[in-house]
Amino acid sequence: MFTIYKNDMNGQLVQINSIEHNSLINMVNPTIEEIQLMAKTLELPIDFFSNLLDEDERPRIERNPNGLLMILNVPVKVEGAEDLKQAPYSTVPVGIIHAQDHLVIISRQELDVVREVIEGQYGDFQSYMKTRISLLLFKAVSESYEDHLALVNHQVADLQKELRLSYRNTELFGLINLNKSLVFFSTALSAMAILYKRIAEGDTFKIHDEERKRLQSILVDLEQSAEVIEMRRESLSNLMDAYATIIHNNLNSVLKMLTTLAIVMIIPTMIGSIFSMNVALPGEDNPITTVVVGLGMVVISVVLLIVFYQKKYLRM
Repeated sequence: MFTIYKNDMNGQLVQINSIEHNSLINMVNPTIEEIQLMAKTLELPIDFFSNLLDEDERPRIERNPNGLLMILNVPVKVEGAEDLKQAPYSTVPVGIIHAQDHLVIISRQELDVVREVIEGQYGDFQSYMKTRISLLLFKAVSESYEDHLALVNHQVADLQKELRLSYRNTELFGLINLNKSLVFFSTALSAMAILYKRIAEGDTFKIHDEERKRLQSILVDLEQSAEVIEMRRESLSNLMDAYATIIHNNLNSVLKMLTTLAIVMIIPTMIGSIFSMNVALPGEDNPITTVVVGLGMVVISVVLLIVFYQKKYLRM
């Protein structure tokens, strides 16, 4: 589907029914028919629109005599990944098309960053301000990475608490999948940083000094996010190695304790087995023999427990 916006006489951005001069067009998961219609109306290549439906599309710039396509990657939460059995966050492409008299934003799914920009949460604009709208979307995407990185950090902290006493690999796999999300973020940010630099240098389209300063500020934020994500990736890799060892040690502690208890129990079990056999044994007719044997088993078990406890075999 697609929605068309334009500023009215009062300067308010309103939705309109047909494409007019200097319109802002937001396309969300468009059909083939809608793509063909838009490409024909704006005299742009179909690839400008269809390429955005590929979830693996990387950030880049593509020129055409009638327009310019810029592709960004936006971080999103993966549906159904709350249990961390898969990467909880990924990136999806969003395209910004500068047509001759229009601006088109196209994505595979509805994105909060696009909605927030259109609603004016990142700054005021007029529908004909293609460069300003693009910069506002750049800023929204940059802040979205910062927000998603904070979510990743929070989940890592929760998993760290669980891993201290864990004997399973579930939490470790959770860290691995969070690291996958950081890889997606890092790859996208590196490509977008190159794209932003090209735009700031004026190689792509004309950009005023004030807008260039704003873009430079966004680029700084983007590069900082990329550095933080790279540091977090390295830290997470070290954490996974450390906690893999911790899980192994925790499991060894449990096995050590179970083995110790088995040794403690095996001697009374042997004594009981001997005196329960259907063969003649010394003193079997004397009632005191049962008491002596029972006390002997208890004393041996207690002594073994004390010895193993002092040697820390029975401590986690």
